[in-house]
Amino acid sequence: MSSKLSKKVAIVSDSTSGLTDELLKEYHIFTSYLMIIFEQDSYQEFKEVSPEKFIELSNAQKELPTTSQPSPGLTVEIYENILKEGYDEIIHLTISSALSGSYASAVSAAEMVDASKIHVYDTKNVAYPQGALAIEAAKLANAGKSADEVLARLAELQENVKLIAAIDDMTNLKKGGRVSAISASLGSVLQIKPVLSVNPEGMLEAEAKVRTFKKAIDFLVDAAKEAKLDASKDEIGILHMENPEAAAQIKAKVLEIYPDIDIVELPLSLVVSVHAGPGAAAIGWIKR
Repeated sequence: MSSKLSKKVAIVSDSTSGLTDELLKEYHIFTSYLMIIFEQDSYQEFKEVSPEKFIELSNAQKELPTTSQPSPGLTVEIYENILKEGYDEIIHLTISSALSGSYASAVSAAEMVDASKIHVYDTKNVAYPQGALAIEAAKLANAGKSADEVLARLAELQENVKLIAAIDDMTNLKKGGRVSAISASLGSVLQIKPVLSVNPEGMLEAEAKVRTFKKAIDFLVDAAKEAKLDASKDEIGILHMENPEAAAQIKAKVLEIYPDIDIVELPLSLVVSVHAGPGAAAIGWIKR
């Protein structure tokens, strides 16, 4: 009887998607956890360190924490356990290969296990868009679609996702060498707030520099408005790093434009937050 059924396809998402435990369980998505490293201590993001703990640890040290992709050995273990559960194939959606070594590490792990059964997919994104793609893949896999069908749909959807983030505090950008100390100081004095996005190549780029965080939030909302989303089938994600007030403002403004659109609220990836810093807020969407 089982031979007549479609092959079971498992979906794995890097933890940088920010998908909650509830969503992971609902859609049967497995997780590969990236690491946050504070001096000598390593933590799996979200699993071993919460956003609150992340900020506490960040404030306690001068140097910026570092991040790391899972080791190939850990990823091998994930793949082997999934196959032992009876799945025939695996699709692993990773954070953008331009932002992390996770994709390359996963490819190495797949070759160690069985590259014919494991498809490593570079989402060229992070946070909500990465998670939205994982959920779409899981819906199709749960409906019995083949790995090839899921991958084909991902390729279509990937061109229709977007993430834009507003930076409230430039301290981490300065610590990480992304901006100079002088630029960070001027930004603080002048209330300059950078707005960043992920481009089609999966790299972060500057969208704008505005004078206040309120204007940065307005920029995010205006970008969503310009996307001309279809409330009947599209979805918006709102993310933040310990800034629920900003998330609430974004949500209220979005609902004025798209009263009936589905909105999902997620924590901003801690790997992203290492550079984005506390207070960062972001908006993303998927056009179906």
